[in-house]
Amino acid sequence: RGGAGFPTGMKWDFCSKAKGDKKYVICNADEGDSGAFSDRYLLEDQPLKVIFGMVICGYVIGSDEGVLYIRGEYPKSIEALNGSINELKKLGLLGENILGTDFSFDLGICIGQGAYICGEETALIASIEGRRAEVDVRPPFPVTEGLYKKPTVVNNVETLAAATGILINGSEKFSSIGNKKSAGTKLVCLDSFFNNPGVYEIDMGTPMKKIFNEIGGGYKEPLKAFQIGGPLGGVVPLSEIENLNLDFQEFTAKGFMLGHASVVSIPKDFSMAEYIHHLFEFSAEESCGKCFPGRLGSYRGKEMFDQAKKKTAKIPLKLLEELLVTMKKGCLCALCGAIPTPIQNILKYFGDEMKNDMVKDN
Repeated sequence: RGGAGFPTGMKWDFCSKAKGDKKYVICNADEGDSGAFSDRYLLEDQPLKVIFGMVICGYVIGSDEGVLYIRGEYPKSIEALNGSINELKKLGLLGENILGTDFSFDLGICIGQGAYICGEETALIASIEGRRAEVDVRPPFPVTEGLYKKPTVVNNVETLAAATGILINGSEKFSSIGNKKSAGTKLVCLDSFFNNPGVYEIDMGTPMKKIFNEIGGGYKEPLKAFQIGGPLGGVVPLSEIENLNLDFQEFTAKGFMLGHASVVSIPKDFSMAEYIHHLFEFSAEESCGKCFPGRLGSYRGKEMFDQAKKKTAKIPLKLLEELLVTMKKGCLCALCGAIPTPIQNILKYFGDEMKNDMVKDN
């Protein structure tokens, strides 16, 4: 259930085969995307699913230690996890020689301080180690060289909860839902623009129009687009919702990104130039600053739209497109490397709305 839809089984397999005297399991609970509350729901209401997912992973890869990296803004989640960990230790289900076997596994909690970049796995590892939260060049990938240079699996909260469900109910039940590459269920977060906002567990492959109109109950006011999957996710126009299903590959094929499937609605009267300015501003503020395309590209993009907002200059379309390509191809991670996706979606589907702000330069 990672944002890119990378198969967890492959990740665990790679790490189990990696050579190392010590291995780690990390749960990435640094949920910082706008409109995303699925991790918070699982951590507060179903923490055992997440913890057992980590234990299962530890057993599979040969690890005896896990780290839950959780954002400091989730105090109730931290409380629920601490309570569950302490109870499991009393019952002999965590710690040395679990249930009298040769298998040992212990868990610790690391509390993040609100840096969005720590949602990226290598920056998260740096933060746990006490280093500045910067993205590392890959390869090597964490499965061969991760926390303290040891083989490490980094999974998000929903993935680990799903692993527990698969162990309890069997893989056949999970794979019978959705399709081969996008199987099982997905937690989808609908924002306050829906008549029935909330977090819903939905079968993969379900038509998006059914999710929005039947489960979400339709919209409270006229909308023109949705940003799905956080600030780095695609901006999907209302018309395209009719043609999409809840499917990682389908979203990618159409130039969007499902990510963790949080939905942020964009009202009909909201300026798309203003929305792009917000995206550039976000990446400029949250970038780790390690790579030039991310550090400089975000600020150059923000400056272009600053000038458009102040009516001091129009946006040079060719220069903007070159900037987006440079960021997409040259950035070290998905924070600044994926921010061009929603911006390109807006330029493609809402170009007419923004033509007065643009100038087609040679």
